[in-house]
Amino acid sequence: MSGDSELRILVNPQGMNADIGVRFLARCFGTRWTEAMYRWYLQRSFNGETPDRLILMDGERVVAGCGLAYRLLRTPDRTVHLVSIVVTAGTVPGERGRGCYARVLQAAVDRSALRGCTALLGFVTADNATGRGLQRLGATAVPSAYIASHGVSPVPGTAILRLCTATVTDRWPARADARLRSTSVQAGFHYPDVNTWRSQMVDRPHCVQSLRLGATCRALIECVGNTDRLQWLDGDQRERMAAIRAIAAHAQRRKRDFFMYSTRPGDAEAARRLGLVARPGYMMALAPQTQHEPTVRSWAALPWHVQSGDRM
Repeated sequence: MSGDSELRILVNPQGMNADIGVRFLARCFGTRWTEAMYRWYLQRSFNGETPDRLILMDGERVVAGCGLAYRLLRTPDRTVHLVSIVVTAGTVPGERGRGCYARVLQAAVDRSALRGCTALLGFVTADNATGRGLQRLGATAVPSAYIASHGVSPVPGTAILRLCTATVTDRWPARADARLRSTSVQAGFHYPDVNTWRSQMVDRPHCVQSLRLGATCRALIECVGNTDRLQWLDGDQRERMAAIRAIAAHAQRRKRDFFMYSTRPGDAEAARRLGLVARPGYMMALAPQTQHEPTVRSWAALPWHVQSGDRM
């Protein structure tokens, strides 16, 4: 092991795919990665903003790294903010405990400032190392919930909504945006046109199922391994929780797990009443430049509408 004086950050290094690609991510996270996942999460542009890759080197060895994806947020005053999202931040086993992670996060903050971001975001469970690292740097925490069915009793099927396959049309995002604007003023991710929305919600690295539920609900489910991830849901508030119950029950009938993410107040408790597991989490927001600190701190008090597919 080299000394910490030899640690250095590389930004978007060329010719290192063999060292920082899918095998590196599998070593850091202990899960299988495919080339399609690698391209989608770490190489895909969004609305013309190319992602960044930050790699921490110890001499000639890769010891840690993360990606930065660039996205748009819209706050209730209709301001659209460029933000960065930390993705695949990890340290190689055997290199942990040296402060590598902290160096990578600081490099992500510096890079986000250089790209002109209002905030750097991290989506984390309450016990996540990235969340603790961002909190130490002064990040604002927006409460959220990670909701899943893994290892729980069957979801009640009484009064369940009818579910059927559907074709995604360009009206889906416009309809959802109009519904949110008419019911309440919320903050959330911004998609300037239908193509950027499709690139995030529909053209994902795994198979995506599009569904209609009840009279008003539309949903997009990404089938990842043995899990049905509810990436996007639109519908009348009166049918929304019934739609979630129908999707979770549909997954269980096919012997699959169910997952969703939400910043909506009350979703965690409603999910628990359905017999689902709801883990507390946060959308961490850190201002990379001092002039944005008052704006980002104010986000903790805003009502947020962020779904699974918005995050990454």
